[in-house]
Amino acid sequence: MLELINLIEKSGQTVRSDFRRWFRKIPVAANWTVASDYSVGNRNKKSDAFSFVIMPKHDTDQNISSWISAFAPKDIKATRAPSQEFLDYFCSPVSFSYSFVVERESNYLKAAITLEAMRAVVRQLQEVVFQWKAAEPGNELYYDELGNRLGSLLFELDGKNPSSALLRRMFLVASFGALVFHLIHDEKSPLSIRWISDRDAMFDRHDGLAFDLAWLLFQIMRRRSGGVIDVRRPQLIFTSPLMDGVNSYDEFVRLPDYLAGTLADLRLPNVMFSHPKFPKVFNRLFVDTQNNAIIEIVAPTGRITSRRLAFGNPPEGAKSIRRPT
Repeated sequence: MLELINLIEKSGQTVRSDFRRWFRKIPVAANWTVASDYSVGNRNKKSDAFSFVIMPKHDTDQNISSWISAFAPKDIKATRAPSQEFLDYFCSPVSFSYSFVVERESNYLKAAITLEAMRAVVRQLQEVVFQWKAAEPGNELYYDELGNRLGSLLFELDGKNPSSALLRRMFLVASFGALVFHLIHDEKSPLSIRWISDRDAMFDRHDGLAFDLAWLLFQIMRRRSGGVIDVRRPQLIFTSPLMDGVNSYDEFVRLPDYLAGTLADLRLPNVMFSHPKFPKVFNRLFVDTQNNAIIEIVAPTGRITSRRLAFGNPPEGAKSIRRPT
């Protein structure tokens, strides 16, 4: 997975500078929320899409939820005409989106993310967990539990009929989550990052191991940069609708829902959609503003390639031209 992460970072070098410019007025050591949703497994769509909306804490959860509920009471699937007020919220200085579009026909990059590759990654992570457990007295219980979950995953991978497609999705979303965490960490040195993920089978697998995988990959990325690592910061908080039995987070999830639903429906190179609601979302959120990043990932021959997709005016420092619309 680190190879995939390295590839995405290289192909999306302008994402970091765009993020930095968009949030230049947000101080370091703030608290951040990442809300994510996914449009995956729909055979009628061109792509699988994983979308993350990044927000510094700018109001209470209750106020944000109330505002979104007023202007977007339904998800994009149940909406025929998205409100302009809701779309404008995406383009305000408190929101930046990072989306990953995976070629649908690749079946979650099946040719590249093989069972053998996943087994190798899990074994490497087991070794990392063993080393970190010895180096961090007081955290033994967490590392023991994490080691058990990794062992359960490896047992499934070694079995006769592993849910390979679902597991590839789990590895993908963990990699994407780690990339988002690392972006916020490097640019803003946050106190905390709360990840609100919509409910999906990949997070139910092996007792929420997808969250742990994202955390592990993020920590490995931090250590590659060298320097002193403060394991207490940022605090990573993982949650999903009704995980605590109280909070549904429906409104927060509705933000990336609009992005993922639109990108999964997008047909390139002609920029076509199956429903008139999608062009309105697409033009406002991906063409008219520069607070978004889209990474397209394909593996036509078993070798993964990626590129940043951009529409409208090119981002500063870009070496390629945005697609005309």
